[in-house]
Amino acid sequence: MRYPHSKTSQEYAPVYYSNALKWCHIVIILYFVFYIFSCVFLNRFSEARFAIPWLAAACISMYHINHTNMRWILLFYSMIIVGWMCQFIYFYGWSCGGINFIMPLMVISFFSIYDTVANKIFFTLFLFGVRVGLFYYCQVSDTHFPVSHQFSVVFQVVNTAVVFLNMAIVCLTFSENIQKAEKQLMVYNQELKKQAVTDPLTGLYNRRYLLDMIENYMRSNPSTIFSVAIGDIDLFKNVNDTYGHNCGDQVLKSLSALFREKLDGMGSLCRWGGEEFLFFLPGMNVDAASQFITDINIAIVGHAVEYKGETHHVTMTFGVEEYDFCSNLSELIKRADDKLYYGKTHGRNQVIF
Repeated sequence: MRYPHSKTSQEYAPVYYSNALKWCHIVIILYFVFYIFSCVFLNRFSEARFAIPWLAAACISMYHINHTNMRWILLFYSMIIVGWMCQFIYFYGWSCGGINFIMPLMVISFFSIYDTVANKIFFTLFLFGVRVGLFYYCQVSDTHFPVSHQFSVVFQVVNTAVVFLNMAIVCLTFSENIQKAEKQLMVYNQELKKQAVTDPLTGLYNRRYLLDMIENYMRSNPSTIFSVAIGDIDLFKNVNDTYGHNCGDQVLKSLSALFREKLDGMGSLCRWGGEEFLFFLPGMNVDAASQFITDINIAIVGHAVEYKGETHHVTMTFGVEEYDFCSNLSELIKRADDKLYYGKTHGRNQVIF
């Protein structure tokens, strides 16, 4: 199904862009009102009369901001500013600051998401041509409404203030949006990175990340001792079969929290798979590592897992292996896993080292 072009474009128009254009319209409308009342107050009615169509055009343009394709609003706004700038310089000459209106047009056109780079370059060249043409016109022609030096200074100040206000609005709007986008992108990237290295259920590192961590440690510290330990929850299938997989998930999450608390920066661990966990204990030989894992195993026995008002207790079996400075990581983990298997077949709830 094909939707009307204006509705589709407006539907996807960024709010920040329409807000920037809206505030630019408000500033220029107030400027026209101030100009008209100033001319009337100074009995310069002819000059006031010429500004009324531009005021009306700006009001019409602002009204259609929320109803029309934003690209056409930008084009119409640009025509208003360029037209007024040409008329203003035709009236008062080069020294009254009318040419300054060209600057916010360049800024807002560069931030436009509706045009290609080629169109933006073309628009810039068009503005450059307008500026050169107006400068040449002022060199060969007299002003239509001559003003005193004092009035020229006032015009210069007012026009410069309006131009700077419009530029500030555009720059603040878009810089704030860019900062928000960068912050959201940073949070999103951090979340992606976290998802890439963690197990979604337990929040522990995943298998691949911890293996990379250990291998990097081995390369960076070739002469430093470390140990690994693999732990497996005893009879975990019975927990799932008796109380359901949600209860089993709660056991895994509760034990993971206990492991993080006990490690307290002394090592790292990951969910190795299913109900298995791999511990990486840098700087520990097999004696220190086995004692450390034994303390964890004792804590597991006394650890209560709450699920739907019931308390559950589990035990674990561990295999611990020390790095021998000649085996690769796969061989090291395999030996720890063999010790775990021995412990599982010889009573469970123990640490084999």
